[in-house]
Amino acid sequence: MANVNVKRVKEQCDVMQDAWNEGAKSVDFNGISYTAFKADIDAADAADDEIGDIEAQLKLKREARDDMYAALDEKRSKVGQGVAGNAAYGDDSPLYGAMGFVRKSERKSGLTKKTKTT
Repeated sequence: MANVNVKRVKEQCDVMQDAWNEGAKSVDFNGISYTAFKADIDAADAADDEIGDIEAQLKLKREARDDMYAALDEKRSKVGQGVAGNAAYGDDSPLYGAMGFVRKSERKSGLTKKTKTT
């Protein structure tokens, strides 16, 4: 099915429903009655409400997951600090490097000497 601009169609159907209700509620157009048209609009509105509820639930789930990862990142940092501060391992140990941290012997000084170009 082609992409449909749901907001535009909803607005147009609401306008059409209001006019049809005021002007010719009992008349069928092209085999479609006002009550059938209104029932379809109500069904689409119910689907919109359901989607809104699901999106709200998804947002809450994502926020809970993000909180879990924030707490996990804090623990990850504490474990790294624990390895670095442990006398048996330290911040230059292979374990420290294997955990994804930069070993002390592999750190760069950060000092750069820029040369002028002419």
